[in-house]
Amino acid sequence: MTPFNSLIFGLGLFFLGLRLIGDNLRRLTGPSFRSVIKRSTRSPALGGVLGVISGALMQSATAVTFVLMSMTGSGLIKPAAAAPIIIWCNVGLTALAFVATLDLQPYVALIVGGAGIVMGTIRQPRWQTAAGAVLGLGLILVGLEQMGAGAAPLKEVAGFRDAMAAATSNPLLAFLTGLAAAAILQSNTGAVMLVITLASGGLFELRTAMLIIYGTNLGAIGLRLFLSTGLQGEQLRLVRLEDLFCVVSALLMLGLYAAEAAGVPLGAALVRALSHSLTTQLAIIFLLSNLLPALVMTPSLKAWRRFLEKLWPDKPAADDPSQPLFLRKQALDDPPTALDLLGRELARLLGMIRIEPANAGPDDDKPGGNFQNLAQAIESFAAKLASRNAISEETAQTLHLRRAQLSLIRHIEEAVRYFSTAASHRKESNTLDAPLTALLALATKASEKIQPGAVRDLYEKTRLKGKSLRNLQAAAHASGAPLSATANFEDFAMAVWTLHRLSKLLARLAD
Repeated sequence: MTPFNSLIFGLGLFFLGLRLIGDNLRRLTGPSFRSVIKRSTRSPALGGVLGVISGALMQSATAVTFVLMSMTGSGLIKPAAAAPIIIWCNVGLTALAFVATLDLQPYVALIVGGAGIVMGTIRQPRWQTAAGAVLGLGLILVGLEQMGAGAAPLKEVAGFRDAMAAATSNPLLAFLTGLAAAAILQSNTGAVMLVITLASGGLFELRTAMLIIYGTNLGAIGLRLFLSTGLQGEQLRLVRLEDLFCVVSALLMLGLYAAEAAGVPLGAALVRALSHSLTTQLAIIFLLSNLLPALVMTPSLKAWRRFLEKLWPDKPAADDPSQPLFLRKQALDDPPTALDLLGRELARLLGMIRIEPANAGPDDDKPGGNFQNLAQAIESFAAKLASRNAISEETAQTLHLRRAQLSLIRHIEEAVRYFSTAASHRKESNTLDAPLTALLALATKASEKIQPGAVRDLYEKTRLKGKSLRNLQAAAHASGAPLSATANFEDFAMAVWTLHRLSKLLARLAD
């Protein structure tokens, strides 16, 4: 295998391993991570600790940011609680650089082989997921070994040596090289690991490698600009907070580099004093490039958030009820949060149902355009979520209930529309309008956050043989001609029956 082929082979294995680690650790820790965040968001210090842990596990600040963005959109946490987690997750993702400095090569065969055997013989999902994460670590180690083997001979190739020399001939070009590498690889961690490997092969000296690492944080901004398309308000500002962190990191570290170039012993002097190994020195530099800006920004997070509010102020909500308000394609990468957003959108869809007099005509039996368009958008989102291979059995069951909820809401809309149309055709006042409106409001309230009390209340008030409906039936018969009153109540009872079915489904979701 030629050195160049070995380098590309190693790079491919490295990114495959990085993907396996990130995906499988998110499956293992995702529910616990969300649960801990929901219970522990009042302390900024604890938020910082959670950020470090989440960054180390997910190995992607962008992934952590979008999970938190979706959780704030679903109302699970406040934006102020998400901010320190976003800042400090950048510190956590440097853990992989230190793992790579350990001498684990003698154990690579055992790691990869053992993980492969577990994945091939044990069918339990949790074991499969854990083995997938371990296999990812093994592939990263194999990839680094291959990259190192390919990089060492390349420094003797004149063309490659001249190209690297030109790219790092001055500090600005070295910094931009790091930015470009992270942008192309769509991972600053991956770019840093590549830099460390090439430096250990003799292609970079310490100070040049430092500058390249300082540029990698900025490289991930382009991906987030693309992923945040269509976001606005607080959710957009959370994504921009991560971008702002990268900018602060770049400016701060470049300033320290300039001061050291002027004769003040700082970063390079510190890492040389801490370790004689170049790979360890660069891992420490990667840590410092994320730790220092986190320490700088944390005490003044409120001021940074106010700064972002000036740049990206809240915009009036779009006056288009036919379009989703909570659903975002980015949430599909975090199925539990996507389910939370799906629940809020379903409650909004239910709240659109109104008792409105209809004019007799051929279109009376057709659903309203806004309601129908929003229902179709919700169904499309649910279908995309269902097609994801990464969802757990529990998530799949909840998604099934949510799709059943959508079907029931459509039946409720149809029943209410028929009730309204029939009453309009009879051209008489209907004493059942107000009770049905109240039941719809109660159903919407129960659906918004699956409030057990409201669910029980809805269940009791929609029982066809219950006291509430018997009283309404007696009042309806007393207010008009028997035939007309009976027809009105039958139409009313059909709508109430669908609401009763919804109450049963909400009770299952509350369990």
